[in-house]
Amino acid sequence: MREFNTKYINLFTLLTDLLYNWWVILLAAIIGFSGCQVYNSAFVVEKYTSTATIAVNLSGYTDNATVTSLTRTIEIATAFQNVLGSSALVDVVEEKIDSKITGTLTAVQKPETNLIDISVTDISPEKAYMTLKAVYENYTVLTDNAFSNIIISVMTPPSMATKSNTSAQTKDSLVVAFLCTVLCIFIILVISYFRDTVKNISDVEALLDLKLFGSINHINKKNRKIKKEIIGLMMTNPLVNYKFSNSFREMAIKLLSIQRTKGIKSTMVTSIAENEGKTTVSVNLGLALAEIGKKVVIVDCDFKLPSVYKFFKDCPVGENNELVDYIRGNTDYESIIRFDKRTNLYIIGGQKQYRNSSEIINNKNFDELISRLHNDFDYVIIDTPPGGVAIDSEIISEKTDSMLLVVRQDFVTVEPINDYISNINQSKLLGCVFNNVSSFKDTYNSETSKDYYI
Repeated sequence: MREFNTKYINLFTLLTDLLYNWWVILLAAIIGFSGCQVYNSAFVVEKYTSTATIAVNLSGYTDNATVTSLTRTIEIATAFQNVLGSSALVDVVEEKIDSKITGTLTAVQKPETNLIDISVTDISPEKAYMTLKAVYENYTVLTDNAFSNIIISVMTPPSMATKSNTSAQTKDSLVVAFLCTVLCIFIILVISYFRDTVKNISDVEALLDLKLFGSINHINKKNRKIKKEIIGLMMTNPLVNYKFSNSFREMAIKLLSIQRTKGIKSTMVTSIAENEGKTTVSVNLGLALAEIGKKVVIVDCDFKLPSVYKFFKDCPVGENNELVDYIRGNTDYESIIRFDKRTNLYIIGGQKQYRNSSEIINNKNFDELISRLHNDFDYVIIDTPPGGVAIDSEIISEKTDSMLLVVRQDFVTVEPINDYISNINQSKLLGCVFNNVSSFKDTYNSETSKDYYI
């Protein structure tokens, strides 16, 4: 788990995790509210409150005259509370109702008024009403002498409670639901931050043992026209944005510069996991090189799950056009090379899946094919299976001049990436292609991108 450092914070990925887990947050709120309600139903006794209101006035004035000072009213309310708790009044009330007082008697001043609410709360509305009525009928026995120069008049006589005091319980449940929501959000944010993935462009060199070769912006897939596309995203598609296309043009220029200085002619493109976009990168790098007049061939060596053919629906794989047919000696070299007029790219591969892919790659015909492609084409791009899924990419990396590792933003943890890097010839590793990079400037789509980043 990474240590806390503000440079690792990515507000976009934090917000994305919250959006992905909205149902968890909602569920936490529901559980908190429901749990509190169940607890109240099982352990909290339902109670009813009957209330009567009295007014406190100065002696000699009518009810509509100026009232006593608020300070005096508060003092009287306190004294009234003492009267309600006195043994004398209790004895009188219990005699009237012919039972013990089981409820709670209170006297509370209404804010900024000369009114005092006298209440009795009990487990039944009848008991609360009967107790309050007895208090109402007998409190003057004690208050006439206790409060001199004060006139106490009844504003609202006692009434039977029709509803229990459940509003407070509901309010408590809402508070618990809110706290559960806040706690759930906090936990999601903590997990999101400490998830040891590559979230920022700066993380590539800080957390991985390789340099940044290029970065590719996320494509907004809410566009209905893009959704209708059967194949993956291609830079020649007029619906994709300029940043997406330009990122591949910049990487193509880097490849040509390295080719001139180091003499490389083939580059293997791989990733650690599926759906990180390695095939999208392979195809679009080929398109960018072909765009500047280079004769480029893309070789699909992902024999377990081929995907390159999906990008070239106008150039389908025919009978005896499979790469494996050539490696097994069942067809000739010319038959496996397909040319797509729409993109000016040459494609070699297939669409069948093979379990014994390692045996196919270790065949001498495969080595001869790579050598022949080096002679016949300006550049060879090889798409391979994910390095974390099969050992094929490690074997192929020894047969090519260079390699690129595609890392999707906030997708695979750092440890398996670095483990893979340590197991390959790092002198051939050109760097990391940081893929599907999102920011708040981009419109985010919560749908899975399996259909687009292949």
